[in-house]
Amino acid sequence: MALVKREIRPTAELTPFRTWGPMSLFDEFNRLFEETLGDLGRVTAPSAYVVPVDLYETDDALVLEMAVPGLTAEEINISLEGNKLTIRGEHKPVEDQGVRRYYLQEIPHGTFVRSFTLPVEISSDEVKAEFRNGMLKLTMPKVETARAKRIPISVAQ
Repeated sequence: MALVKREIRPTAELTPFRTWGPMSLFDEFNRLFEETLGDLGRVTAPSAYVVPVDLYETDDALVLEMAVPGLTAEEINISLEGNKLTIRGEHKPVEDQGVRRYYLQEIPHGTFVRSFTLPVEISSDEVKAEFRNGMLKLTMPKVETARAKRIPISVAQ
């Protein structure tokens, strides 16, 4: 019996600096299943996309910031029902898309919906929405009972 020397090639998966994005899991599934099943094992990514959001709290309000580049304020719909906030919008495809021959197409288009259950009660009459440079910012003031109150400590003598 003869021994066969095999060359081991380093792959990108082994580097300690590998970053993980939203599509990395699908890429890993594709790689794993393609090695065993060929093209029959290819997993396709879902067609919907998630618009990135930051939701944080200040002493007086909840603040939501959403990145929606390429949209106008008129293309975004915001609704608040009780403590449920829903934001909807649509990225429309480019008009001359039939003429284009893409080499790479990563800019998403289609509708998106994001819903949030707010952790504190807010004053819905005082909510302010600003839209600037593709960023939507909602400032939702808390009701007086939900605001943090400082309780003074008296020193016993």
